[in-house]
Amino acid sequence: MKKVLFFIMAMAAFVNANAFKFDGIDLNGTQQQVAREISVRGYVYDQVSNSLKGNCHGMEIFLSMDTENVQDRSKIGRLIVDIPMSDAKAYENSVVVFNVIYHRIASTSGNITYSVDDDGTVMELVKTNKGIQLVYVTPNYKAKK
Repeated sequence: MKKVLFFIMAMAAFVNANAFKFDGIDLNGTQQQVAREISVRGYVYDQVSNSLKGNCHGMEIFLSMDTENVQDRSKIGRLIVDIPMSDAKAYENSVVVFNVIYHRIASTSGNITYSVDDDGTVMELVKTNKGIQLVYVTPNYKAKK
């Protein structure tokens, strides 16, 4: 439980330092720049999850990028961070931490959306069967119609 809370607080500190960065990676860069930065940090492709697996502050996480639904083909639309957690209170603890750091702009069943930057970037906090998911939605994202 303490490890989960520490991880969430560490993630929030990373994001809060520059709202449009994840683990020091500028998500506003091109797809190639973001992919290069992610691989430099030791994330590797995991066939089972069809995502990039890596370690962030002592916890194994999985990253995937939405590069299909974008207005600018050289950018990413969304960065999806899956954080496996077996602790039942992980979601509630995440909500408490992010409520302090960000401005909540929407809430639906199981999803909470926060404004994280003036450029329109939002972060969706989603409860999943395996833990929590942070979905960073960039201004380049173009929702499917």
